[in-house]
Amino acid sequence: MESSVFQVNLTGILKILSDSLYSQKEVFVRELLQNSIDAIQARKRQETFEPYIRVDYYQNEQGKGLVLSDNGIGLTRSEVEEFLSKIGSSSKSSDILSNEPGDFIGQFGIGLLSCFMVSDEIVVKTQVQGAENLVKWVGNINGTYQTTVEAPQEDFVGTRVILKLRTDLDLSPSKIQHLLELYGTYLSLPIHYEVNGRHEASIGRSFPWEEHQNGDAILNFGRSIFQQNFSNYIELTDRTGQSKGVAYILPHAVHFAAIQNNHVYIKNMFISSQAQDLIPEWAFFVRVVVNSKNLSPTASREEIYKNETAQEVREDFGNCIKNYLKKLSVENPEQLSYILKTHSNALKSLALADNDFLSFIANWFVLPTTEGEYTIKQIKAKTKTILFVPDLDEFRQLVPIARANGKLVINAGYIYDTELLERLKQQDSTSFYQRIDVNYFGNILQDLEVAEYDLYADKIEMLQENMAKFDCELELKQFLPTDIPAIFHLSQETLRNRDLNQIKDDSNALWSSITGSLFEEKQSYRSKLFLNFKNPIVQKIIKGDKVQEKLFLETIYINAMLMGHYPLNQLELDTMNQNLLLLLNQ
Repeated sequence: MESSVFQVNLTGILKILSDSLYSQKEVFVRELLQNSIDAIQARKRQETFEPYIRVDYYQNEQGKGLVLSDNGIGLTRSEVEEFLSKIGSSSKSSDILSNEPGDFIGQFGIGLLSCFMVSDEIVVKTQVQGAENLVKWVGNINGTYQTTVEAPQEDFVGTRVILKLRTDLDLSPSKIQHLLELYGTYLSLPIHYEVNGRHEASIGRSFPWEEHQNGDAILNFGRSIFQQNFSNYIELTDRTGQSKGVAYILPHAVHFAAIQNNHVYIKNMFISSQAQDLIPEWAFFVRVVVNSKNLSPTASREEIYKNETAQEVREDFGNCIKNYLKKLSVENPEQLSYILKTHSNALKSLALADNDFLSFIANWFVLPTTEGEYTIKQIKAKTKTILFVPDLDEFRQLVPIARANGKLVINAGYIYDTELLERLKQQDSTSFYQRIDVNYFGNILQDLEVAEYDLYADKIEMLQENMAKFDCELELKQFLPTDIPAIFHLSQETLRNRDLNQIKDDSNALWSSITGSLFEEKQSYRSKLFLNFKNPIVQKIIKGDKVQEKLFLETIYINAMLMGHYPLNQLELDTMNQNLLLLLNQ
């Protein structure tokens, strides 16, 4: 079989690499800075010298351009041919830089191609220590290049990249300075920026946590980046000590699906302001700035490469956040209470995923109850049996009855609360947790004396016949407060069956059969109406005439349903309307 050689359209390849690999044209500044830093690091291994990076912006009648110079290790002619003229070759993996490749930012040897996004021509002038000549390489957007040599420049070692910027691009002097500050501020050596021969700025400083600055300086650093008025921060470090940073606690509640917008630097170079996998998902209540020596960037160097190291860093940062909260519980419990109040949903989500953290943090959670808001610790001090209702509507129906009967009940109808209490039920042996509903209260409410109940047994049986059409069971109890005539309970299974039957009744034959085949009706309990014998209206029903008792009983029934926020079916709506007409006509 005869082999053929790929026919490569260099113009097309260059366009793909320069236009598609990077999300925006401005990253060419980062790529040039990366190359300069790596060249300087390589030269440092061979000799001691004073490194520099200089950026010159010029604008004249011929147009505008940019010159970036460094005094790094430089390249020989053979190295230029190898690393600048062969797409895919990388000086970062060559003998030049291979002693300790972990110190270098770039990895793929294609960063220089990003310059074709802003210029049709790339000119590189480079000279190594003691060279007999200076090497000039010119690359063109059409895929051609030329390599020549010139007389050596005295006292020059390093590389100079010259770009003539396209006139249609918004690359003003201030925009270039902004990009240099974005990518180069923390590169551990100053960047000298000049515009038309005039000194404009010296860019460079250290991260505040590396300079051991005080808390106010670190907070101000986060405020300037995220434009948030932070008052708390958490120091972050991974198990190797090579990834360090700060997590800022947001001063307001935030939805768990909010974009995290975390800032990540790799080896002091800015990579991304929208790193999503830098911290665990539950930590959506913080914003993070991190500088890492062990995380790896993707090919475009705009995201973090997802590998085992990234997973370890993520776990370690999560532990830093948890340990900070534990420390607050001892040193500043008021501050922990404030954080929990602001970010309770996030921390509840974390607690459900981490049993150890749950055992620590659970007592600090504040939950609404029939007696007001209390922490779980305070609730446990009030009662050994912790009652909770997972349905908000049922809780509202029970509030007056629970208060009048001296029962503290937790409203667990909000996100995570029921799951949290169910988890505590499994691992907290100091208290008894019980999930309840209206039916629970109906069963513990006070019964009538036997003799007294016997007086009304026949009447209750007769009233029960009136309620048969609603498939509702009556029970006569006595409870406080006396102004509540009845409470109603409908199980979730029964409510589901009612909804399915309603759909069938309202649908044509086809949709009705589809509904029936998709949802098998489960066996469910009848609804219950607990009548309050202490209520004067109930007394009238029990002792009144047959005509009035039916009207009043049905009215109480529907009123109790509405108080429990249960939906009325067509039969109940018709009954309510008919009874209102009867009352109006009397």
